[in-house]
Amino acid sequence: MATKAVLALALAAAVGAGLWWSQRDDGAPAGGEARASPQPALAGAAVGPVMAQAPALAASLPLQEPINATALASQTPVQAVRGLLQCHAANTCRVTSREGLDEHFEIVGALMQQIERLQAQGNPAEQSALVRELLAFPDGHVQAAALALAAKLPPSTETVSAAVAALGKTYDAVLLDKAYPVLRQWQQLGLTAGYDEMFVGLVHTGGWQAAQSVAENVGPFLNAGNVARFEQVARELQPGARQQALLRSLRDYQLQRQGG
Repeated sequence: MATKAVLALALAAAVGAGLWWSQRDDGAPAGGEARASPQPALAGAAVGPVMAQAPALAASLPLQEPINATALASQTPVQAVRGLLQCHAANTCRVTSREGLDEHFEIVGALMQQIERLQAQGNPAEQSALVRELLAFPDGHVQAAALALAAKLPPSTETVSAAVAALGKTYDAVLLDKAYPVLRQWQQLGLTAGYDEMFVGLVHTGGWQAAQSVAENVGPFLNAGNVARFEQVARELQPGARQQALLRSLRDYQLQRQGG
């Protein structure tokens, strides 16, 4: 019995203590400070610095506006072209089209407009630098526009090298047709580095249309130093339209040399 009485008294004391602490928490004196919950205090400490940093972080991030004429017109042609090239390379351009090909042509259309602005407003140094970048863009329309602009600029070995590198990879016979006059223009100035390798590569292993185009149009680029190389290529080609076209170009060259 004594043991039970002791246990009952202990239980009553514990319940009383709990009620006293509960009333103390809920009814803190008006002049006192209520105890803050540890979790909100820690959350506030963590959120505060992030919120303070948000404006600075937002200011450091580049704004990505959808591609449209108004947004691009607010930039210089150099900024607009370089921005389009960079977002295309990173696949981050914001466009209205959601289909792959439509998206590509939307970017191409914007670039073509900016190339026109660049031609009218850019200085030669800026134009030359961007021409070299545009020549590497994977679209024949953009590359042709870049070549047309390059033809109006002071020639340089860097620009010729960029053009040769781009044309050497093309399958676009239409682009090559537009390139031949520009290449001949540079040829007359002695800027022909890489021409032979480019033409040989295209006629030998290029796409059918590009190879046929080179075979038919290589004549003006033949000379005493490279004709033997192209004769060798002609012998290595399979009989057919490409071989016949290259043989005709070689015969026409020999006739011109002989004054025929």
